Amino acid sequence: MLPMTAKWTPQTWRSRPIAQVPEYPDPAKLAGVEERLRTFPPLVFAGEARRLMERLGEVAEVALAFGSTVALEEPDTVWVDVTGASHLAGGEDALALELASRIRGLGHAVRVAVSSGPRLAQAFARWGKVNREGCLVVPAARTALDVASLPVRALSLDTPLVAWLVRLGVHTLGDLAKLPRSAAAPRLGESAGAVLDLAIGRDDSPLHAYSPPAIPTEETTWEEPADGSEPLLFVLRGLTSRLGARLEGRGEAVQVVDLVILHDRAVARHRGVASESVLHFELSTPLWRAEELFRVIASRLTRFQLVAPSLGLRIEAHAITRALTVQLPLSRYAAGLGGSAAKGPETLPVVLAELQADVGKDRVGVLALEGSHRPEKRSRLVPVTKALLAGAGVGARRVDGDAGRATEEPRLPVPTRLLPKPVPFDAPLRPGATVSIDHRLYTVERITFESRLDRVEWWTKTPISRDYLHVWLRGGCSVLELSVYIDRETGVRKVQAIYD
Repeated sequence: MLPMTAKWTPQTWRSRPIAQVPEYPDPAKLAGVEERLRTFPPLVFAGEARRLMERLGEVAEVALAFGSTVALEEPDTVWVDVTGASHLAGGEDALALELASRIRGLGHAVRVAVSSGPRLAQAFARWGKVNREGCLVVPAARTALDVASLPVRALSLDTPLVAWLVRLGVHTLGDLAKLPRSAAAPRLGESAGAVLDLAIGRDDSPLHAYSPPAIPTEETTWEEPADGSEPLLFVLRGLTSRLGARLEGRGEAVQVVDLVILHDRAVARHRGVASESVLHFELSTPLWRAEELFRVIASRLTRFQLVAPSLGLRIEAHAITRALTVQLPLSRYAAGLGGSAAKGPETLPVVLAELQADVGKDRVGVLALEGSHRPEKRSRLVPVTKALLAGAGVGARRVDGDAGRATEEPRLPVPTRLLPKPVPFDAPLRPGATVSIDHRLYTVERITFESRLDRVEWWTKTPISRDYLHVWLRGGCSVLELSVYIDRETGVRKVQAIYD
């Protein structure tokens, strides 16, 4: 069988001595056992071993949120040094429960042990009596007493050495500790000192720090092709949850995300389309919370038309940056990165990211005033800046020198909705005339003169000469106010904007 492909065992430890496991079986007596062991085929293949280490690496990234140093060992162990950090989580018991909860959130079974060294923590996690949540905290004062009850197999010794010790009547580490050190050391080999130290609860092994990949990736595949976006949204929820947990542990956020949809290759080849579809997201501000990432990506994925049935989904995080968080925030959103449960302006980055995913990055921004007499050129769309996210105002203000206070610039009534393209106004511009707009009949009720443009932009090939009118239309119980201009050279009448 495949050993623990879906079960990882993170162990946390305090800084105490550590050691390694020795082995010194009698070759003559165990020759038959070794021969039988060689007849079994390998249980883990190269590709499976690679995936196994990738899953352990994901667990290690989540564990980074609990300690500065994280290490891993196949097939099932992740260590995190929580020395001096447990009080930040409310104690070692609370820390173990929180770590176990986050690992289960990745979809793994977990047993967490806190002890005075990596190898001791590994032994307690594998063979100790954990509580219902899968956690075990061994106080430093009880380490020697509790380790004595563990079986000799808890030290990950080779099967021949364990069989040799059992035949000698050594069943627990307490039995091993009772053996005279001078007599046991020659039998246990070069690592005898480390093994005997572990048997009495002394562990002084160093950790080889794990370095996470620069670009975190999450992928899920399935066997039966799926149509529509509903299955993809279900899978996306798990992918963003795992990616968010990893980014939180790394203390990083992502600003560019690629969602890759893996299609059925046979169907894609038959239809003449690519075997993968990529949805590219450039976020207005770095995000790392799972709920925020899901909202942004799902808003576009729900409208995406699949060119072929899907067989997998992969999410790739690019443009990694440091997450702007504080150690003791005054609120859950003091980092300024937004939050799905928030109600105030701190949600602006997530809303902007959703809008960019829906309508495109080039269509989301703020209006900047321009110096032009033409209404259609008085403003332009500019990208969102950090000043906007920081809460900078956009309205025009001036300082009154006499009063010494800020006052608003007086403004004339202006149209609130500028049409992207002027619409012809076919009716005569006089009270009582009838005009059809959007398949509805209106009657011109009142007309007032607003302004005149006389050869504006005369230096260009197309100078503008227009008269602007404010026109009131009545249709049934509704009133519609329009800004209509007359081209003084051609006499063409067009609707430029609408008053609300």
